[in-house]
Amino acid sequence: MSRESLLKRIVDAAGLGDLWIAARRGARIARSDLERVRTCGHPLAAAALADARREQAAGVVVTHPWTLRVRAPSIPFVAESAMFVSHPIDRLAGVPATETQLVGALPSDLPLGLALEMIRSVKSARPDVPLRAFSPSQVEELSITDGASLGDVVTELARVGLDTLDWAPGDGTDGAALRVHEHAHDARMKTVAPVGYSKGGVDEAFLGRLDAIRELDENGGGFLSAVVLPDRTEGASPLHGPAGTEDTLACALTRLALGHTISHVTIDAHVIGHKLAALLLSAGADDVVGAQAAAAWTTPTGDGPRPLNPDRMRRYVIEARRSPDLRDGLFRDATASTG
Repeated sequence: MSRESLLKRIVDAAGLGDLWIAARRGARIARSDLERVRTCGHPLAAAALADARREQAAGVVVTHPWTLRVRAPSIPFVAESAMFVSHPIDRLAGVPATETQLVGALPSDLPLGLALEMIRSVKSARPDVPLRAFSPSQVEELSITDGASLGDVVTELARVGLDTLDWAPGDGTDGAALRVHEHAHDARMKTVAPVGYSKGGVDEAFLGRLDAIRELDENGGGFLSAVVLPDRTEGASPLHGPAGTEDTLACALTRLALGHTISHVTIDAHVIGHKLAALLLSAGADDVVGAQAAAAWTTPTGDGPRPLNPDRMRRYVIEARRSPDLRDGLFRDATASTG
């Protein structure tokens, strides 16, 4: 039996066989049909449908960046675990990477002027790679602190060189962030839509958030990808974090709901863990983040998580029977420029 026949049989057994052609063709799937997928009680069937839809859009290629994590200037540095690697701005030159990400515990009362100076500093040190920084909630905090509108804050961030917005666990669990993304698209900034969920939270409200994202993108939005984000990181107690079946269903529904308008579904290996990330490549995902640029890797102690370098990233992708393809922060092919 071929792989496609096996997947089709799983879908038929769940009573979703009539959606197979729509998934394979990349057609828009109605909200009522998404509700059927959500409530069928068969996450493997949902994953099979989403994987068929992913295959139509991306084939066997899984894209990933090599992210250079930059410590926010003027923010006190706290020693990190072996899983997290970051660099001060004065040591960025020559470090191979395809994307920069500003990291650090930013104060809630950060003034907009300092935020703009942070972006200028990173872009001055590494103008050759796209910069990702500031989640929608942080943009809202900047707006409140400076008494400026969301649109004005986003316009200023884009003007000084911010290429796309960041995300964090828990982002995308309400509709507020979409206003920030809409302003970013108006400023000609491409962004990644966070699709958040929690334990027991892959529900009607979750589908409602997917509806809002696809409506924004269908009306001329600029989403590069949708990143599927639980509100708890890897290692959360099963009593509090989502079950693997919920992660699978959330990823599959994201691909099924948005696949006709947003090309990529991203998973964050540092949030959900490397093994689950590899599994979700068979549930509609075709892009994974988590590789960090570092001159040297610290050896983890005990059974702690290991940092994910590009070689390990490629290995996970290949073990998931996909072909790894390096991209930059704007989803442009970066293989040629990095060798």
